[in-house]
Amino acid sequence: MEEIIVKAESIDAVEEEFTPDFKVVGIYFGEGDPENGGQHWNFTQSIGDDEYEGVCTVKEIQQATVYGGITEFVMDCRGLTCKFDESASRETGVSVLGIQYNLTHKKWNELCTMAKRVFIGTQYFIVNETYNA
Repeated sequence: MEEIIVKAESIDAVEEEFTPDFKVVGIYFGEGDPENGGQHWNFTQSIGDDEYEGVCTVKEIQQATVYGGITEFVMDCRGLTCKFDESASRETGVSVLGIQYNLTHKKWNELCTMAKRVFIGTQYFIVNETYNA
């Protein structure tokens, strides 16, 4: 399987409330136009009444949607590495995803806070919160 590195130009940490009892929290990374060779990756978690459990990884635009399948997710203020199990690698076409980014201190804090919510209860999530850009 392929190992890729994405240099994210757009980074978002978002909470969407669909009903008072159902929210989706997520971190979103994009490089270029996904319809013209760009890469966009989203990691989300549903909070509330939902039929799916666990972290949802989406490779845009609608190339892959995988629930679970992450074996390691390590992030710091300069980037992250996400490793997928064999099944998720087949679905996404990627075994190791590296995402590099350049964030302000404020944006890093927002990303850290949301990532902790997305990956709550997982044993494979590691974050170095120190900001040293």
